[in-house]
Amino acid sequence: MRKILIGIDGGGSKTSLVAADEVLNILESRTGGASNFLSIGIEIALSNLSELIKPILKKYPNSNKILVLGTAGGGRREDAQKLEDALTKLLDADNLSVNVVSDAEITLKGAFVNNPGAILIAGTGSILYYKENDEIERVGGDGKIIGDEGSGYTIGRNALSHLSKVFDGRERATNLSRKMISQFGIRTQKELINNVYKNNFDIAGAAITVIETASLGDEISVNILEDAADKLTDHIGALIKRKNLEELKISFAGSLLTNENIYKEMVERKIIEKYSTIEIVEPKHKPEVGALLIAKTLISKES
Repeated sequence: MRKILIGIDGGGSKTSLVAADEVLNILESRTGGASNFLSIGIEIALSNLSELIKPILKKYPNSNKILVLGTAGGGRREDAQKLEDALTKLLDADNLSVNVVSDAEITLKGAFVNNPGAILIAGTGSILYYKENDEIERVGGDGKIIGDEGSGYTIGRNALSHLSKVFDGRERATNLSRKMISQFGIRTQKELINNVYKNNFDIAGAAITVIETASLGDEISVNILEDAADKLTDHIGALIKRKNLEELKISFAGSLLTNENIYKEMVERKIIEKYSTIEIVEPKHKPEVGALLIAKTLISKES
């Protein structure tokens, strides 16, 4: 029976799917809504995944289908098993194997295939993953309360702290504070507090404003990003020391580092300045293709 591989990158803002045959000829690619069950809840994640996957299952009914989904939280076997069982039941398809793994596993597999390497991630949160001999280690990623240094959340939080001080008169108004007032419609200290603590304000989203004003020379914005870049690159130093690495290939992931901007430039510059033996490389494949490669190994194990 023909085998169809389905690789999925289940992100917090979108989900990317790619289907291929057993020799990795790409059949089609699709994108859909978010499916990070930790951030949006399992019910919404399942609904978005089902909408994305079912057309593929209908298109290839007489085949063995091996699905690998990489998502945050998938590295915890108990949570992964719950998601596997729920998705299998919802899809209700014959000859379908559902496998949930961590987003780190598919990202590393896509970036480096079977070679050692690290991915530095900075989006809403931040973390560094390293793979060698199929073992994955992490540095950081302790969440917004005690970690996520150099992330969109911490950059946005520092920008909001600056705005609060401007309202108080503790700091002078800057292009950053003026931009935030006009962009978010927050004109008083009371409005700021209400938005942050009552209205679920997108704190990480404010990082884009910092990047924009930093690129125009705003001193406070530049200082916020410089500090964030220092703390983000400290993850690499910790990994090098822990593993006693003489050389390392590293790829970037996450919205702040995969789009060209002044923050990415700062991070690249600091890595080059601090760690002369590190090589920054482009990932070989996208995470969803990494999921396909993992699905391919599952075929090998079955045969």
